[in-house]
Amino acid sequence: MINIPTDLLRTFSTVNDLGSITRAAETLGRSQPAISLQLQRLEDLLQISLFNRSGRKITLTEEGEILRGYAKQILAQNDEVISRLKTPKVGGVVRVGLPNDFAVSLLPTILGGFTSAHDGITLEVDCGISRDLIQAVDKNDYDVVIALCSDTPSPSLAKTWSDRLAWVGNGDTALLTQDTLPLIVYPQGCIYRQRSVDALNRAGKKWRISYSSPSQSGIEAAVKAGLGLTVLSEKTVPDSLEVVPMESGYPGLADVEVGLFYRQGDLTEAGLRLVNYITASMDEIHQE
Repeated sequence: MINIPTDLLRTFSTVNDLGSITRAAETLGRSQPAISLQLQRLEDLLQISLFNRSGRKITLTEEGEILRGYAKQILAQNDEVISRLKTPKVGGVVRVGLPNDFAVSLLPTILGGFTSAHDGITLEVDCGISRDLIQAVDKNDYDVVIALCSDTPSPSLAKTWSDRLAWVGNGDTALLTQDTLPLIVYPQGCIYRQRSVDALNRAGKKWRISYSSPSQSGIEAAVKAGLGLTVLSEKTVPDSLEVVPMESGYPGLADVEVGLFYRQGDLTEAGLRLVNYITASMDEIHQE
C-alpha cells in the first residue's frame, strides 16, 4: 500500500491553487527547485502525470483533477487533527444551576454531551426554582444558570429562548369536568405556578392547590396519580404524562422566556466552553 506524504499533497494543492510554482514557493517558504522536486516525487510515487505544462501556464491533467479533490479533504482532516491535539486541554470546576423540570428532562442530555467532550471539566449541578437560581448567579454563587426569566431584570442575563407552556395531566378526562380544578404546583415563586393561577383567574375558573412539591419527580408522581393538573414547558413534558388538548376549554398560557445567565467578567475558560455548548444546543432544540 502506497502512503502519500502530506507535505507533497500540500505542495501539489498550493501550486494548483496559485497556478504558479514561483508563487507556491513564496507561500510555502521553499525554493522553486524544491517545489519542482516535490511535484516530481509525487508523480513518481503515483506513477502518473499531474500537470500539463505549457510554458509558464500549469493546468491539471485528468488524474490531477481527481487528486485535487482528495488532496483538499486529506489536508483538511490533517489540519483539523493537529488543531484539536494542539489545543490546550481546559480543566476546572463550573457551578451550574438548573430549574427542576429542565434538570430532569432536557438538560441532562446537553450536560452529558458536554462532559463527554470535556473530561477535564467538572460540573457541580444544583436544581431549584428559577427565581432563586437567578438571585444566586447574580451574587456569584453559580457560574452558569439556565432559568425561567422573571419580570425582575438581571445583569447576568445573556440570552433567551421562548418556550410554550401546556396544561398537563394523566389522561383522565374526569379532572377536566370538575367545578374546582385541583392544581399540582411548585412552591411559591415558581413562574409555572403563577402563570397557571393567572390564566385560571382571568378565565373565571375555580381552582385549589391539591399538591405542592419542589421537585419534578414529585410533580410528575402526583399528576400520574390523578391528583390534579399541572403546567409545564411543552419541551419538558415526560412521556408518562399527556398534554391537555386545546379543545378542552382550558385557558391559554402565556409563553415563558428561558434564559442563560452568567457573570461575563467572572467566567473562566471552562465556564465559557459550557456557555458556548449550551447556547449551540439550545439554539438547535428551539429550531425544531
